[in-house]
Parts: sequence; structure tokens; C-alpha cells
Amino acid sequence: MITVVAALLVATSVWLAMPAWPAERARVIAATHDSGSASVDRGERFRRLWTKARDRIGLGSASRRRRAHERMRVIQALGALAAELQAGQPPVAALTSAGGQPSVWPATVAAVRLGEDVSVALVVDAAHHPALHHLAACWQVAADSGSGLAPAVTQLAASARSAEDVRVHLEAELAGPRATARMLAVLPFVGLGFGIMLGADPVTWLLTSPFGMGCLAAGLSLTGLGTWWTGRIAAGVERML
Repeated sequence: MITVVAALLVATSVWLAMPAWPAERARVIAATHDSGSASVDRGERFRRLWTKARDRIGLGSASRRRRAHERMRVIQALGALAAELQAGQPPVAALTSAGGQPSVWPATVAAVRLGEDVSVALVVDAAHHPALHHLAACWQVAADSGSGLAPAVTQLAASARSAEDVRVHLEAELAGPRATARMLAVLPFVGLGFGIMLGADPVTWLLTSPFGMGCLAAGLSLTGLGTWWTGRIAAGVERML
């Protein structure tokens, strides 16, 4: 029984330290083209639950994937808007149809339906998607000066895609430090597993003796602090883009 518990501890440590699926980002990007699918097979549901469980103890990987997903939707919407404008579609109609389902700029779609100022509504949507600040500026300049909107939106879409490429490379560079922090966070479990395999009883000592409980509290606090600090450093680098 002790050997089984030790093996489970070691296996759990290895599982937590492993990086996320390499194809996860590609799946998230591809999901923007297939978000309307309602049927999810049992294997996909299990994989999502597994990913969610790992994300809850990782360094914010779930929120990073959600942000990447939303950024890709905005980039695709900007590209679609530029294509429709170049094809001669009226700006308002192009803006409404290019936003996707659900729209990446819902306040703007509502403003179009109510006849409100589109540039102001784009600023509201930019609270969730910062790239839309530039689209709002382009829209305002085009409305004030009468200049063509299509060239500006085309350049904006290209710039947003280039910035996302930089973020992808940055994520790859930050994968090493994050993996190291994840490994350091699970090393205590490895130590407990090996301690049990060697015939000791570290779990009982940690949970029953005053000194052991103090060590456990200090270890958990330092591990949590280190994990949080590593995530904060990585997030700070990402915000510099």
C-alpha cells in the first residue's frame, strides 16, 4: 500500500510538471472557425476537464489561452473587415458582418442598430480588446476627413497579426521558466513519495508534530509565493508588448 501511495505521488508530480499539450494553442486558434459546434464527444470532454484541472494549479495557462483565443478572434475580425471594405462594402455593413458570432465588438453592433456613434462604441469595446482603440481612431479619422477606411484597417490588421506573432515567440521563450517553476512546485511531492518508498512516514510527521506542521505551512507558503512571483514576472514581460 505504501508503495502504491508513493508511486501515485511521484506520478502526480510528473503529470503536474509536464507542459501543456503542444497542440493546445493550435486547437484554440482553430476553434475560432468552429465555435458553433455543439456536440462534444466523451474523449474531448475528458480532455477539457483534464486541462482545466491542470490549469487550476498551473501559472495561469487557462487565462493565457483565453486571451490568445480572444486576440485571434479580433485579428480575424479585422482581417475580414479589411477584406469587405476592399471589396466595396459600406463601412457600417462591413463592420456588422465582420465581427463574427458572437461579435468581438458587441457594443459597436448595438450602436449601429441604434444609430449611435460607432467610434465611441468601439472605444467601449476596446476595454476588452485593446486593439480596437486603433480601429476607433481610424473610424473617427475616416468619418471626420472622408478618407478611405480600407487602407487603414488593412494596415491595422497586418500590425495586429505581427504583434500576435511576437507574443507567440515570447510565449515559447517563457515556456522554459514556467516549466522550471512548475517543477520546483512539485518537487516536495516527489520528496514525500521517495520518503514513503524508503520506509519513512513523512506525511504523519508533517500533519501531527508541531514542528512538522510548521514546516508544512512554511513550505506551502514559500511554494505558493514562488509560483505567484514567477507568474507575475512572466505577466510583466507580456504586458511590455
